[in-house]
Amino acid sequence: MLIKQGSKVRFPMSASANRLCSDQSGAIAAVYALALPVLIAVGGIAFDFARMATLDTELQSAADQAALAAATQLDRSAGAITRATSAAQLLITNQTRFANDGAGNAVGIATVQFFVDKAGTDRANNDADANFVNVTVSTRTANFALTPIVGVFSADMTASAFAGVGSAICGVVPFFICNPTEPAGNSDPYYPVGVTPGVGIVMGEGGTQWGPGNFGFIETLGSGASNAAEALASDALFSSCVQTDQNVTVQTGNILNAVRDSLNIRFDVDPGNGSACKSGPCSPSTNVMKDLVRGSGKCTWKENPATASDFQKKRYRPLSNSALNSSITPQIMGHPRDICHALGGTTYTCPMGRVGTGTWDRAAYFRSNHPGLDWRNTAGLGSTVSRYQTYLWEAENTGARLPNKTGSGGLSAYNTPQTGQCEAPGLAPDPTGIDRRRISAAVVNCRRVSKAPGLNGKKSIPVAGFIDVFLVEPSLDRTKCDDKGSSGCNVSYSSRNDVYVEAIGSSGTGEGGAIPQISKRHVPRLIR
Repeated sequence: MLIKQGSKVRFPMSASANRLCSDQSGAIAAVYALALPVLIAVGGIAFDFARMATLDTELQSAADQAALAAATQLDRSAGAITRATSAAQLLITNQTRFANDGAGNAVGIATVQFFVDKAGTDRANNDADANFVNVTVSTRTANFALTPIVGVFSADMTASAFAGVGSAICGVVPFFICNPTEPAGNSDPYYPVGVTPGVGIVMGEGGTQWGPGNFGFIETLGSGASNAAEALASDALFSSCVQTDQNVTVQTGNILNAVRDSLNIRFDVDPGNGSACKSGPCSPSTNVMKDLVRGSGKCTWKENPATASDFQKKRYRPLSNSALNSSITPQIMGHPRDICHALGGTTYTCPMGRVGTGTWDRAAYFRSNHPGLDWRNTAGLGSTVSRYQTYLWEAENTGARLPNKTGSGGLSAYNTPQTGQCEAPGLAPDPTGIDRRRISAAVVNCRRVSKAPGLNGKKSIPVAGFIDVFLVEPSLDRTKCDDKGSSGCNVSYSSRNDVYVEAIGSSGTGEGGAIPQISKRHVPRLIR
């Protein structure tokens, strides 16, 4: 039956039919049907991107580890490139769990390349030039699981890493010397160090400069004379390090006055002021063999008193007609300078200027300090023994080999203890550890014309190497007499600003008998 309501005609329906027409609970199904491909694609991309990101991490980690392994072998010695390549390929096995290309888990090494510079623009041609390494791992593939629904089926990935070795020398005292064999016009900042073990070196001579404004010091604890003095006086190996693969900054200004007392502490000489030893202890060596006698104070020292008529018997002065003269035996004698430095002049000129020849008056030294000893045929000595080797031999038995000279040979009240008694306790010489008369110095190529044309004021300059040196004598104003015994006793023989040392060998390598007392560190590092 039709029911007319107003101008409309309505067909009557049952209650169930009405509910069906008004039910909207299934309307979302159409939306899902349309959105489902998109949702699957998004989920697939998220899942497979996570796989890709993890694969990238695995490959980069493999490249990093291989590059670091290779960098540990870059020591500039023969075979460095071969060893580094082998280390990159074989030293560490890296695996990837997210590559599913059927090539297994192991990550392969595609290329190993070596460079001179950190920028990676100059390829290394030999072992000596190989300072940096770039390692690229083999390409691996992640076959996607769900992303193919949007037409992407896999991702090919690789990684590379660039590494080198960072080196530092720690606890170094602030000395430098110019490389004596560096040629004029040198452009190689790392031109090989040419210092022969056993030669004497004039580090400082009465304020004489190595170059304008440069007196032989580098910044370690910071700029300023007080920091240099502290580094030279204290027993401690300071934590500050100087990078050996980069530059050092030279400490300009004449600071010899400030550091003189700090060096003399190592010879058991009381500095007379607290500023020379701010961060103690500041111990002497137990072997402080020197050419001085005790003054009026506990640890004050002075020259053995002499007149023009008896100076040759009391002091060692290698005059031109008495050098190596077996008829002269000084009462008090420390380790002397090289003959060419002690005498000078045209007859005994040192060919390399501040670097001597290694010829010193051994005979006079042993006559004075070890009379009757056949030193040429004694174990640990010999005809070419160095001052440092003599020092170590004496320290093996200080009681027998370092007797105090007291009231003998006309010394009267003068007492010369050579065993570090004043500022006790002294530190015994230790060939494998810290030694108060062995220090380390940087060797720099002062004549290099590229970027840093010689030493002229404050410079940041590359270090060619570090050497260990032996402190030969305390810094003191000494007088001399002429060889005719007349009025020359007040003529200066040495200055309190002199610093004289003997080369032992390369720091940290054992060359020439040198055992490092400093800490030398080599750390492979990733650059990019």
